[in-house]
Amino acid sequence: MAQQWIIMIAVIEAIAVAGVVGALITKDTKVPFLFGFNTLLPVTLVYCWYGDADLARKILLLVLVAFYQIRMNIVLTVWYKNTAASKLKDVLPLTQIYVLPILLANIFGWLYCLPFYWATNRVGAIDWLDYTVIMVYIVGTVFHFGSDYQKRRFKQQPDTEGKVLDTGFWRYSRHPNYFGDFLIYVSFGLSAGNWWGLVAPLINLAQYIGDAIPKGEQMSSGRYGDAWDAYKKKTKCFVPFVI
Repeated sequence: MAQQWIIMIAVIEAIAVAGVVGALITKDTKVPFLFGFNTLLPVTLVYCWYGDADLARKILLLVLVAFYQIRMNIVLTVWYKNTAASKLKDVLPLTQIYVLPILLANIFGWLYCLPFYWATNRVGAIDWLDYTVIMVYIVGTVFHFGSDYQKRRFKQQPDTEGKVLDTGFWRYSRHPNYFGDFLIYVSFGLSAGNWWGLVAPLINLAQYIGDAIPKGEQMSSGRYGDAWDAYKKKTKCFVPFVI
């Protein structure tokens, strides 16, 4: 068991250090976010290697995490200029950009992956909880990737400069991609099969409510002005139709 945690520490901190080196070279927020998100799969692999769960459950978990990482790598590379992360480099001091890889690698590696410790030790065949995990994950993926795709398509149109995207998923929430991402972490949390699994989605929710959403709202208000104010009045902030 001690060997597992030694390997975990080595993997997470190696990724953090590599991210810092990348940030020092590029002076951009892209590298910290890339390294942070790409901590998930290696840590999940370590949990799966040492866990006692059936192979089917481990494979399911690895597939869900791998698919999530593939999508996030697309968003953070091909679609990066359309993300809120790309705009952070203009507001964050360089010192914070250099520290960001350490923060993100440890948050993703230790907190967001925490449910996988229990998920990879849940013995028995695939059951109703696993099917619930899959359903919540699919809904979250549709919102997360679908809204990011719509945003990219919107930004590619020549006549949308200065206009607010208020159609599709963005008609029902000002941050549908964040909502979808939250649901994905809810699914990861459910995979634990106990209350400790709530740590991951709660940390994810706190990060959005306490940091990403306020920053995004402030930047959008400054960029779109009255159009953004009108959009806020008719569109919920996070959860469609609710809040």
